[in-house]
Amino acid sequence: MEDKLNDKKQKEYLFDQEKARNNLKKYFETEKADLYSFGTTVNQVFEAYTFAETIQWYQKNHWQAKIINPPEGFTLKFSTRGRPFNYSYVICEKDIKKCQIRHQLRVKTKAHKQNNKYAANICCDIVIMEDMPIDYFSTKDAIENQWLIAFGEVKHMSAYAELIASFIGIVHELQPKRLKNIRTKKQSKMPHDHISSFLNVSGELWPTAKGLNETIEKRKYDIDVYCHSKKI
Repeated sequence: MEDKLNDKKQKEYLFDQEKARNNLKKYFETEKADLYSFGTTVNQVFEAYTFAETIQWYQKNHWQAKIINPPEGFTLKFSTRGRPFNYSYVICEKDIKKCQIRHQLRVKTKAHKQNNKYAANICCDIVIMEDMPIDYFSTKDAIENQWLIAFGEVKHMSAYAELIASFIGIVHELQPKRLKNIRTKKQSKMPHDHISSFLNVSGELWPTAKGLNETIEKRKYDIDVYCHSKKI
């Protein structure tokens, strides 16, 4: 019984925090970032690691990436609170196209209406958005849903079926069009111009999660689930 628990714990925490922090420091060295820029907890470091992986995805797909820092220097956002102006983000350019990669940004849901009594928005760990000015945003402001290109949810854990189902629920609220039969054979042969919305976990997928992910692939949803053995 104890061996099984130890095996489960090892699979749950496959992410090497110190190695990741040093790799991040090297990747962002031109930004004069220190190790504390990437957070102090393993959850925060994994978020920073995923943020960097998202930037690299765009670079590998021939986008030019430029990091924009606040006056205080390279700073990532590890809280749902805080003005976007105070944190670093990335502008990606390819031909005449532009987008931004942001960390911990609020996004209005697809069903949000201006006359709602309460704000209907979700704070996403990673946001790829249209290149729109948001320096004037307060901590409570959310970007318009139509500005959202893709988003990522990041969890320092192994995935179980309910976690993936929860992610699908967020996709339904933000980008329901991704939950249609749209990954056809023709489209699968064409390179995506943007990353698809994704869930990234530091561990592996448990059997129930593998089963649910298999049904996602069969339903041709335009989303991805990444883990320790399947990187972004």
